[in-house]
Amino acid sequence: MQEPPNLIKIAIPFRDWKIRRKLISITLLLVLLPLLMVVSFSLARFNDALKKAAEEDLEHLVRNIYAQCKAQQEMMPNAAVSGLDKGGNLKTLREAIRQIKVGDTGYAYTINSLGILRVHPAKEGENILDSTDSAGFKYIRVMIKEAQAIGDGKVGTIRYPWMNPELGETKPRQKLTKYIYFKPWDWIISAGAYEEEIYHSLHETERFIFMVVLVSLGIAFGLTIVLSRFLTRPILDLTRVTAKMSAGDLSQRVKIQGQDEIGILGDSFNSMAAKIQDYTSNLENLVEIRTKDLMDSREKYRTLSNFLTSILESTSQYAIMAMEVDGTITEFNKGAEKLFGWKKEEVIHKQHIAVTFLPEMTRNIIEKDFLHRIRTDGLIDQEMDRIRKNGDRFPAHSSLTVISEPSGEVKGFVEIVRNITLRKTLEKELRETKEFLENIMESSVDGIVTTDLKGKITYLNRAMEEMLRYYRAELLGNHISMIYVRGIQEAWDIMNLLGADERIEHYEMDLKGKTGEVLTILTSASLLRDEEGKVIGTSGIFKNITEQKRLEAKLKETQFYLVEASKMRALGELVAGVAHELNNPLMASQTIFHVIQSNLHENCPNRERLEIIGRCNDRIEKIVNHLREFSRQTESVFQELDINQPVENSLMLTGQQLLNHNITINRKLSASLPKISGDSGQLEQVFLNLISNARDAMEKVTGPKELTIHSYLSDEEESPMVVVSVKDTGEGIPEVILSKVLEPFFSTKPVGKGTGLGLSLCFGIVEAHGGRLKIKSQVGVGTEVKILLPVNREA
Repeated sequence: MQEPPNLIKIAIPFRDWKIRRKLISITLLLVLLPLLMVVSFSLARFNDALKKAAEEDLEHLVRNIYAQCKAQQEMMPNAAVSGLDKGGNLKTLREAIRQIKVGDTGYAYTINSLGILRVHPAKEGENILDSTDSAGFKYIRVMIKEAQAIGDGKVGTIRYPWMNPELGETKPRQKLTKYIYFKPWDWIISAGAYEEEIYHSLHETERFIFMVVLVSLGIAFGLTIVLSRFLTRPILDLTRVTAKMSAGDLSQRVKIQGQDEIGILGDSFNSMAAKIQDYTSNLENLVEIRTKDLMDSREKYRTLSNFLTSILESTSQYAIMAMEVDGTITEFNKGAEKLFGWKKEEVIHKQHIAVTFLPEMTRNIIEKDFLHRIRTDGLIDQEMDRIRKNGDRFPAHSSLTVISEPSGEVKGFVEIVRNITLRKTLEKELRETKEFLENIMESSVDGIVTTDLKGKITYLNRAMEEMLRYYRAELLGNHISMIYVRGIQEAWDIMNLLGADERIEHYEMDLKGKTGEVLTILTSASLLRDEEGKVIGTSGIFKNITEQKRLEAKLKETQFYLVEASKMRALGELVAGVAHELNNPLMASQTIFHVIQSNLHENCPNRERLEIIGRCNDRIEKIVNHLREFSRQTESVFQELDINQPVENSLMLTGQQLLNHNITINRKLSASLPKISGDSGQLEQVFLNLISNARDAMEKVTGPKELTIHSYLSDEEESPMVVVSVKDTGEGIPEVILSKVLEPFFSTKPVGKGTGLGLSLCFGIVEAHGGRLKIKSQVGVGTEVKILLPVNREA
């Protein structure tokens, strides 16, 4: 019964092995399999034991720290955790924890339930509650939650991927952390390190065992070789005799050395050799006949060979070589001479095809692997490095095919080789150029985005990821409008501009990040074209100017206050002179008025006109006094005070007036505000002026009249500021004149009811206190004035 083809393919290679090779292989197999199984099983058990011991050591470490904390707490039951920063035994404990090392980079630390590092080698006091590992997992939150859940004194374990760029790490490694909850101090005591550092001793042991196994294998291999040599020596003798007989010396006979199976085989072989010698004479006649037939076939082959040679010689761009089944070169065209540097007469029937391969491709490898594979596949088409006569290497494309008889017998091979150095060089340059451009774009501080014609994002750099807080995978393939605040309309506007000029520069727009944050962006964009000039998409550079815009607005506001302050100083000097010049004739006018009035009898017809002159003098005196007050450079008495006090004093003085005007007072004065440094009298003057203005603004209002005074601490500024807001429900100030209300002599009140210096005076006092004055108003709704004063840092 015929064997299945697949079994034949497996059996033939082993059957053709030399007997010594078979013996060595079987012996090694019988030794290696049990040895490897035992080693593998033992190593696995040993690994598990060492890993468990390493983790138990880490657990023992956190338990030891826990025990020290507990002992310290029992010794000092009333000691506050803050004592860690003040010295004593707790400071000693803190230093002991900080000096603990786990592996090369691991350490111990403590953290409270709010995520604040209480004891840490380098980052004490930092809040790491929302810290994430390399996969975005908030491991600190989970560790705190699980530690509190399992309870005081119970050890927990957490594993997570971690990468520390500060140590030059470029990819995450698995980290193992043991933790235990110490409830009296609300501490989670943690100790951890990279698993590869914790299991370092395990890996060293594995390497030692591996070396032992290698040595054992070497010994087994040596013993097997010695044993095989002893057992196969008679067989080798038989093989040598057989080889000589096959060379034509039929007189050779095998020397019988024993009566074992090999001896019996040798005796049978000698008998067979004698019979072969008898048949030799008959074969000579048969050989002569076959030789004549062979000569005829060779002549036909020579004719065909000449024809093929003429074709081969006419091709110089390709190296074309023919070879026998053993790889001996039989044809070598001019293209081959040009490519490999060999002359035709140097290689034909003299060199093996191996001279064109790299040194590591030995003749044996080529014949048993390369040429054997072509017999099976019929055609090999591949790229590989080849070598010239002078030793130069070059990349080549090779096509190798079989030359066979009609009967299917393989007679040789033909190989066509083409030099692809230029193509490989161009591919390398293209690849390097691409990598160079990608590195430039990835290192850019500005965001870079490309899209296709449908507006879908095809590329974005690292700066764009960081700017928008998106991962690259979250944006690729999505429409660009998803990051525009104005959405698809913004995308259309940009495309219309690009359609007109093919390029836009300094285009200001708003983007929205993943968290909803709106960013102000300065964009430059252009169309992308392919080699044929066809538009295939767009590219844009996005510069984040959000902070720049904020600083510009801040600068504009500061410049406004500086201009107003400059105006006030200049006007102060001018007003002082004007008041002085007006006061002298005013005093003369008042003196003459009183003299005339005292000498005028009661029923004088001019007495009424004289009283008008008196009222005018009083009006002028009032204006002069305001001018003097406005320009007076009195030395302020600054002291630490509660801002609510001058506010209360002002309300006490004006409270009855407000009630008389049917105005409801809403007090929202925050208690325990930080102190400020200021002049209480001047601040009362500011609040009296603001309350008076609010009262006048609500005089003609028919609806509810409410005055709201609110004091609070603001953290929206660069430094903490105490804010007092005075808000009314009056008529409001039109936007067109809102910017003028701080100018001296500007007033919205009727003539005779105000001088226009009140808010200017308030502005000067607030500025002298290092503060700011802000006004916001809406017609028909009311006006709000905010006084911002800096917190006293010395308090």
